Amino acid sequence: MTSLYQRAGKTAPRFLHDLNLYDSQNPPASGRNLLSDTPPIFQEGYTGPLEWLSPTACKHTYTLKPNQTLVLPSEQRRGRGAVSTVSAVCSTCRYHLQVKVSYPGNAGPTSNHLHHLVYQAGTRKNGRITPKGQHVESYYYACSYPMCGISVSVDVMSPVLRPGHIKLLTDVELVNKRADEAIAAHPERLEGIARPQPVTVLSNLSAYLNNALHDPERSKPISAVNKRFVVCFGVDGRPCEDLLTYLYFSSPNEGFWNPPRPDTSAEKPYRDELNIFLDNTIHELSVLIQQRPSLEKKTPYSIDPLAPAKNELFDALEAGNYSKASRFIEFQMPGQPCYEDLGALEDMSSDLIIEAYQRQLAVDPANGPHYLQCLRVIAQLRGGSDGSTINEAVMMAYSKGAYTTEDLYNAYRYFSLNPEDPTLTEELIVGRFYSYISSSTQETEARQQLFRIGDARRSERIKSVAEDRVSTAEQAQVFLGVEENTPDDFVITMYTTKINDSPSSKGIAQKALSLIAEARNSEGLRHFITTGESAVGEMDVGDAYRLLQIPDRTVGDDAIIAAYTICVDEAPAQVETYSRALAIIAKEKDSPMLSSFVSGSVAQNDRDLAEWPVGLQNIGNTCYLNSLLQFYFTVKPYRGMVLEFEDAKTDLSEDSLRKKKVGSRKVSKFEVERSQKFLRELRTLFQNMITTPRASVRPEQELARLTLISSTNEAEIRRRSTVSGVRPSVLGEINGMPVAGPLGPPHSAEANAIDIITTEKIVSAEDTHVKDPVPSDIDSEATLVSEPIHAKEDQAGNIQQAVEGPLDSGDNQVSPNDVSQPAEKVEPPNRPPPVPPRPAEVQRNKQLIEEVELGAQQDVTEVINNVLFQSECAIKPRTLESDGEQVDIVKDLFYGKTKSYITAKDEIRSKEEFWSDIKIDVATGSRDIYSAIDGAFDIQDVLVDDAMAEQFGSISKLPPILQIQVQRVQFDPVKKVSFKSTHHLDLKETIYLDRYMDTQKEEIINRRRDCWSWKKKLKLLEARKAELLRLNETDGQNMPTLFKNTSQLLEDLGSLNEQDQEGDDSFDINPHLANELEQFSQITQTELAYIEQETKDTQTMISSQFSDSTRLAYRLYAVFMHQGSVEFGHYYIYIYDFNKEVWRKYNDNEITEVQDTSEIFGKSGRNLERANPPTPYFLVYVNAAMKNKLVEPVCREIQPEPSTVNDPVATVEPITDGAMDVDTKSSSYEETWIENGPTGTQTNFFSETSVFPDQNHNVYDKRLVVQADQLARNFW
Repeated sequence: MTSLYQRAGKTAPRFLHDLNLYDSQNPPASGRNLLSDTPPIFQEGYTGPLEWLSPTACKHTYTLKPNQTLVLPSEQRRGRGAVSTVSAVCSTCRYHLQVKVSYPGNAGPTSNHLHHLVYQAGTRKNGRITPKGQHVESYYYACSYPMCGISVSVDVMSPVLRPGHIKLLTDVELVNKRADEAIAAHPERLEGIARPQPVTVLSNLSAYLNNALHDPERSKPISAVNKRFVVCFGVDGRPCEDLLTYLYFSSPNEGFWNPPRPDTSAEKPYRDELNIFLDNTIHELSVLIQQRPSLEKKTPYSIDPLAPAKNELFDALEAGNYSKASRFIEFQMPGQPCYEDLGALEDMSSDLIIEAYQRQLAVDPANGPHYLQCLRVIAQLRGGSDGSTINEAVMMAYSKGAYTTEDLYNAYRYFSLNPEDPTLTEELIVGRFYSYISSSTQETEARQQLFRIGDARRSERIKSVAEDRVSTAEQAQVFLGVEENTPDDFVITMYTTKINDSPSSKGIAQKALSLIAEARNSEGLRHFITTGESAVGEMDVGDAYRLLQIPDRTVGDDAIIAAYTICVDEAPAQVETYSRALAIIAKEKDSPMLSSFVSGSVAQNDRDLAEWPVGLQNIGNTCYLNSLLQFYFTVKPYRGMVLEFEDAKTDLSEDSLRKKKVGSRKVSKFEVERSQKFLRELRTLFQNMITTPRASVRPEQELARLTLISSTNEAEIRRRSTVSGVRPSVLGEINGMPVAGPLGPPHSAEANAIDIITTEKIVSAEDTHVKDPVPSDIDSEATLVSEPIHAKEDQAGNIQQAVEGPLDSGDNQVSPNDVSQPAEKVEPPNRPPPVPPRPAEVQRNKQLIEEVELGAQQDVTEVINNVLFQSECAIKPRTLESDGEQVDIVKDLFYGKTKSYITAKDEIRSKEEFWSDIKIDVATGSRDIYSAIDGAFDIQDVLVDDAMAEQFGSISKLPPILQIQVQRVQFDPVKKVSFKSTHHLDLKETIYLDRYMDTQKEEIINRRRDCWSWKKKLKLLEARKAELLRLNETDGQNMPTLFKNTSQLLEDLGSLNEQDQEGDDSFDINPHLANELEQFSQITQTELAYIEQETKDTQTMISSQFSDSTRLAYRLYAVFMHQGSVEFGHYYIYIYDFNKEVWRKYNDNEITEVQDTSEIFGKSGRNLERANPPTPYFLVYVNAAMKNKLVEPVCREIQPEPSTVNDPVATVEPITDGAMDVDTKSSSYEETWIENGPTGTQTNFFSETSVFPDQNHNVYDKRLVVQADQLARNFW
């Protein structure tokens, strides 16, 4: 049956579940048919209503019709022609259901699987009509398991009794009218007979039919004057004649009614149409009797109880004992039809969920990415052992080259492509790929993404390009990052850089070099290939910039130094080449700073280290990591918690972990243990920063790994590392291609990349088809890194040389200096033979470096979230939210709550959510901090239930440390490229957040609405101003100028006409037109002036609307900066010292005092003269009244450095996890957070119990969140 492999199916339990939900009379808005429309519920490209089940649909409760049901025992189901039949009727809507399961005689045993039913054919609503006018829908299915072969048919039939029949039997007025007429016609005979209740009428009719079908001895002609008959059905039965005739009653003789005459000897289940019809009617009457009010049923009725049909249905489909998840009630349900699309039920065990996924993949491989996406979401939501089991299946699928729909979308986005674009061709996709890799170092990632696009489009050409190795000179140039006219010496330089970065790519690099040599017919390149030697070539400034991987020559000196430092860390063997490049740039820029850096004459600070912060050395491509670590160190309560972590850590008992919920989800024991390891590593760093006698310390690779890589990504990175074969010294490799580079500053919401699914499962390389992606993004602001210098390897002399030539032999080696020095004969190396394979500890250290470099590609804000999440996982809660969410010192310090309101259909809905930062952007132009924050809370139109609604937000809880993310990376839909917005954000030293707090006070709400109205007015003014200024035109003329110039032109033409009235070239010009255009010029000029003034007035009203709301003051404390473009950049941070009243710039190990604050706050000056000026991308404000208790940039208790032998520059060994002997107690925290602040914020603001003991570093032990509902009434 080929159709089995063309559409998806459902497990038998899901199939029966959907049978109970299918209601043809109340279809969903999407028009979806649960019985015939196969998963996915919403096909790719669907844009209609997201409703697959109507809220008005009947949720059937099917009750069994025993006389039409036969479920074969299991031992009889293997015979030829064996069929089980289950017939039922809904006890709510009276719709009839018949399910037949056919077991072919040659079918194999089915006990080892749960049937997976795939729709084959059917007739939908109104497809067939019975002689009695009932509508019948039929559907046919087959099990998709090979060798199973069972088939299933389903008939859904409308009720036997029509609405008119029901009214005749149950309408009280009609029943009473018939009874009154009968009593009037037979007063003596019916004396004392009361009016019957509708239930009596139904019961009598059911009794007549039951006797006719089951007890023929009692089924006799009924006298028309029978008391029971006449009061129920009227005089001579005439009021109900149509109904009685419809039910096969007859009246051949005057005064009598004969009941139906079915074949009472017929075998069961019934096959005779009359028997089935009467049995269906009897069951419908039973349903109607059951539905009558209890007051009518004063006496018991001899009606058999309605038995559910569930057991028989499950038995017939051999699904009665399917495995269920024991933790089902704990599972979070997805907001999308994941279980439905997998054809599974929510309570199924994880093994059955995996089996359902595998069946869907087998019968509908085209939608494989969607099914894997569903499986991945279910794993995340289930968590615990269930989630881990499913995660293993997800990772196994990834190892075989599978990918999710989000992965596929990311692949298109990676190349700035729109998968919905109908003009997208193979040529365009491949061209975009080559264009991308020509300007990127992440070719392996690009090939991975391209392969997914090709696989999804079933394009062999695209897949072959993705998997292809270097085979042409053009591809060779792309691989080495050179161009056709690049000098030979620089080609050699790029070759040595490539193999130094990734030794595993040496073979393909050699081939690339050979292809270029042959294409150029270059003797110099051939000589280098043969001997590994080359002559010194002149490096020009362009080569220098390319060598340091700086695409933008307008960057500042500090960014150039950062790039140089990273390159040297990445390839220390080439330090002389990099220094030569830096010297050339310094000379070209005439930069004293660069020149002094090259000469090593950068002066060291002579400050008192006890009064100065400690710098952090750059350990690779992690410059933003150092900024984060510096910031968190300065937060006193957080630092105290870290230093006293052993007293704060969460218990690892099962009971404690079972209750632990962070980030709206349960956390595993593995996550808690990993998080505690993270805080212990962080404690070691903080201790070193406090006690070191040096100006800087070096973060450990393990700390960097735990900080940069979340627990959900760790297993995936490990797996990729395992299957990649030889480990490169850069971020990783696919097909021998290196991957390197971090993500840039925060992206806009729509540009955020998805998280990679993880598990602790490790798979073998043989199971890998296409390797999983390193998390990346088209907006990556990459700076290349590799393995930094290790002191121990230096001493052992084991650092690998840059060039391993000659290329045809591995016996000789060339000094890295030979790349830039005259060629000379190379002597054998004066050192022992190569060392044996390194022990596991060394390999683990190398793996740490690789994982850190992979983690460095994460978005900065992802890393911030990872730090906060791990901090919470590691420590015990202070209390719990109503939903079980943990509340602790991290939540108290950094997390606020927003209440969002949606007004739709005259009702207001609200939802409250935690957040750790407020997201703002400067995409449309420069703005101040207030207008930027406004954008996160202002009213906006949203689509709710197919209707527009208003949505706005307010802050219900305000954290003392307010983090603000500036989303600068935007996407240009015209150029199809990402870019960094450098619009100015006007920062203020102090901001007041009263205006954003949640309140029901009408005056404040009205103020906000006034602001929203004014902002709408501003948009209209700006739009009209743009029209008058003709900003979309390229002629440079605004409307007043255009009208004026046109008027002047017409006057000039008029003058020419006057001079040449009789000439043939005269124009017929309206003499009034020039004057009218002049008037238009004046009118538009006046309108522009009006708009300008109205804009200023409106902006003034907006800015002054809350000028008197100044109680919740917050001071600017930290500014994270990014300098560079989307392709390249450098990170550093400014932190304000409230005690010293100075700003300091933290640039890795260099910390300097800011002399000119315009570099932080200024809008004009030297920064904006650069093409890519430094811009803030993350801000931190702190509660002004609590600032001295919240932050402390300088915390030093210097201890003498232990003496070393023969190593005057040895670094301090990391301090162990023992307790600190440093006492930096601050003043008591028992006093209120604001002495003269608003009433109502003092008693409830702090909790009375301390999570941590009051000892070293006096951990901040109070609740820190400003809650809107605790502000006093007079606050507003």
